Amino acid sequence: MIDARGLSARVGSFRLDGVTFTVPKGSYGVVIGPAGSGKTTLLETIAGITPQTGGTLHLDGRLATALPPEQRSLGLVYQHGYLFPHLSVEQNIAYGAAYPGAAGEVAARIGAWELRGRAVESLSGGERQLVALARALARRPSILLLDEPFSALDPRRRESTRREVRRIHREWGMTVLQVTHDFTEAGLLGDVAILLDTGRVLQSGKPEEVFRHPASPYVAEFLGAENVFAGTARVLPDDSPDWQPSVDPDLGAGHLAVEFRTGALTIYAVANAVETPGYAVIRAEEVLLSLEPQTASSARNHFRGRIAEISTLGALTRVSIDVDGAVLVAALTTRSAQELALAVGVEAYASFKAMAVHLC
Repeated sequence: MIDARGLSARVGSFRLDGVTFTVPKGSYGVVIGPAGSGKTTLLETIAGITPQTGGTLHLDGRLATALPPEQRSLGLVYQHGYLFPHLSVEQNIAYGAAYPGAAGEVAARIGAWELRGRAVESLSGGERQLVALARALARRPSILLLDEPFSALDPRRRESTRREVRRIHREWGMTVLQVTHDFTEAGLLGDVAILLDTGRVLQSGKPEEVFRHPASPYVAEFLGAENVFAGTARVLPDDSPDWQPSVDPDLGAGHLAVEFRTGALTIYAVANAVETPGYAVIRAEEVLLSLEPQTASSARNHFRGRIAEISTLGALTRVSIDVDGAVLVAALTTRSAQELALAVGVEAYASFKAMAVHLC
């Protein structure tokens, strides 16, 4: 378990300021944030390498503030590996191993044992990461801190190693906190997501909550929500189409039918509370595209416009639709885009459910 309350630290002019989050024992936490946000500093502060200047830090229930790094029962893997150059690969992996044979067991699982006869200077960046990861795991730490541990691996090796580390984490009941720039990786691995920027936590929680319900427009844009609109909201009256007179009013408490106006668009949403002015956020994958009006659909929001831009990257295509001067972005498979014969200038219809709209 990692429990930080108002954790602060300083490195030069940079400050980690009042960081608060919890990664429960046996959970996998991910830290995401832009470059220079303090992600590595956070790991080093938890590890005891960077002195803590404020707040409290508990590791597996122990107050860790005064504990030196070697007494914190954790492993730390840096992005660049940082192996001992005077030791062989095998000696690096075995350094600090929990018991005889531990190094070979864990290294074989992640594909690093085959490198044991190599000299450190002969390793590629990805191979260094594998060896450093094996060395940290061979200690059987109760807490593992990972700083971009898969960034130098090729896509196939990255996926297999990530999967194996997750499997080891579950088998051992180990608590993991990993820094990543890969949002897909954060969603796949994380039980807890922590968004860090300029040394502060902007939001933390389950990855699906953080990604689908960003706490602010800045968070939404950073996390890749293409549709972020500023506007005003109002709760629809009881005679709105979203209110059912036959339903006990108490059952609908906290779920309000909302009309959100932004420029030429009127967007319908369901929310627990309404702040106005505010922002409406719709992820691009929630927007459905068609070349014909969708009259028989559960989607509450329907818009007609013209395709302004099509951007394709492999199997994913993003389509921008101009709706009376406002731009809606939809994400769909490239195959679907080809089957629809989408082209710039073509009239198209965009739709999404009221439940897909997040107000903040």
